[in-house]
Amino acid sequence: MPSAPRSVYIPTMILLIAILPVIAQSPQNATLDRAHPVITEVLYAVPPREQGDADQDGTRQATGDEFIELFNASDKPLDLTGYQLVDGLPTKGKAANDSKSHIAFTFPKATLAPGQCAVIFNGFGGTPKGEVGDATAAKPANENFHGALVFTMRCESQYQALSNANDMIVLLAPDGSAIQCVRWDNRDEKDKSTTKPQRGKARQTEPADKAAPQPARVMHDAPKSSGSVTLTSLDGPFVPHIDTDATLFSPGRFTLKSADATDTDKPAQSPAPDKKR
Repeated sequence: MPSAPRSVYIPTMILLIAILPVIAQSPQNATLDRAHPVITEVLYAVPPREQGDADQDGTRQATGDEFIELFNASDKPLDLTGYQLVDGLPTKGKAANDSKSHIAFTFPKATLAPGQCAVIFNGFGGTPKGEVGDATAAKPANENFHGALVFTMRCESQYQALSNANDMIVLLAPDGSAIQCVRWDNRDEKDKSTTKPQRGKARQTEPADKAAPQPARVMHDAPKSSGSVTLTSLDGPFVPHIDTDATLFSPGRFTLKSADATDTDKPAQSPAPDKKR
């Protein structure tokens, strides 16, 4: 078979050169920007009984003990003022028109020191131990949570919470752009057929009932976990917290590990969390 003329390869090479930067900057390949705070831990499915008391108020709340942890991975203080945390927007059912089922927290004036964490609890039915700020004002570092800045969203409904399945938390910059998204049970990429396939017809997949407010620069697909999910490296994936140090969660305490670090201890699985929805 005769070889293709040289003129055919030149446009192809030009096309590849043009699209390579786009591939390199796709959400799954993009690198976290240290100029912004980084979501490093999410507790979306609170463990049962007393071991689920993440906010240390003495009572386990399936909704109120949920939290999101942010970390300053830069060597300079970060101004948190105006950053937002939002969950997935409902796309169907009553929740799509019910603002009380949606999480939206905007940071007040606050500064996160290099290497410091901010922990944001849901707050429904409880108050985290120690100094706790909210959307109106920050409070001093909370020594009960390793010197983190601690906030409560003061959610008013048990349904204003992170779903145990098919949900996400998105970090928005003060200008409204989506910096980072952590999602779990992503139905857009999984075949969860609700009906048996019929001959000659395509499989029916369950549609997603939550959607991101906008595409984020960095996307993470988090695993199911009996505790929180956490990063161990800015270049690595989210993993179950229990796989890192035998604890279910550690709000306010985060230490970066090298991207190739591994943990050899695999403790026994804890009881499954209560299902909120």
